[in-house]
Amino acid sequence: MFLLFLVAALAEPPSSGLHQPPPEAVQEALEASASASMAERIRALTEPLLGTVYIDDPLGEQQAPDDDPLVRYDAFDCLTFVEEVVALSLAHDVDELGGLRQTLRYGDAPASYADRHHFMELQWIPNAVDHGLLVDTTSEYGETVHLEKTVDAALWHAWSGRERFAMTDAELPTGTMSLDVLPLDQAIANHRSFRPGSIMMIVRKDKPGVPIWITHLGFVLEGGVFRHASRMASSMRVRDHNLGWYLGYLATWESWPVMGVVLYEMPGGTSPTR
Repeated sequence: MFLLFLVAALAEPPSSGLHQPPPEAVQEALEASASASMAERIRALTEPLLGTVYIDDPLGEQQAPDDDPLVRYDAFDCLTFVEEVVALSLAHDVDELGGLRQTLRYGDAPASYADRHHFMELQWIPNAVDHGLLVDTTSEYGETVHLEKTVDAALWHAWSGRERFAMTDAELPTGTMSLDVLPLDQAIANHRSFRPGSIMMIVRKDKPGVPIWITHLGFVLEGGVFRHASRMASSMRVRDHNLGWYLGYLATWESWPVMGVVLYEMPGGTSPTR
């Protein structure tokens, strides 16, 4: 009952801009965790968000071709949940949230649909790493396998998912996407050593002609918890799963098998105010 009340309290109207402050419960967690470790801070900041509903692509630029709000707390998908929590975790105070959101989603560009980092491998991850917001720690947990793929105009033209993106051919990113992936069997064997506060991203096996490997992400927390905006039909909400169980569950995905995971951390290990 308390959780239902808390979720209702968080379901505030969508924002009018990137500098929209978070709900009161999240602001209280932000202040209370100011001197905590980064892992403790992430747990504290995400506690008030548990139970928030999952909606595909809940954010936009408040104008065509995606007029969804720039900020909202009444719904998340897996990426917008991680983006908001990363911004909250790195912010010294609420005044810094807007700039961090902007950097994560758009880099140094304005908030526009064409400049949004739609593609994890070609845009979102390189941008976050280049701006010093995330560090790749995957290789610390076992021997990784290198993935590399060239994405060019011909690939975009042939990809069946191209029609979902309201961008011109010139606006679509091209180049080489690469990841060093911890294979799923090693992730299952070594998951107890994953550091709390890590962002774990699920990497599918490469498909010819498809410019995507990562299809889900969330946070590793103390006690072997994976906290994420879940798209599972039985629980489309922000929730916890046992990390070991979840990794084993990934091994059952057959239509597009999981190759493994990559892990990233916010630098420093402690909150920015410590």
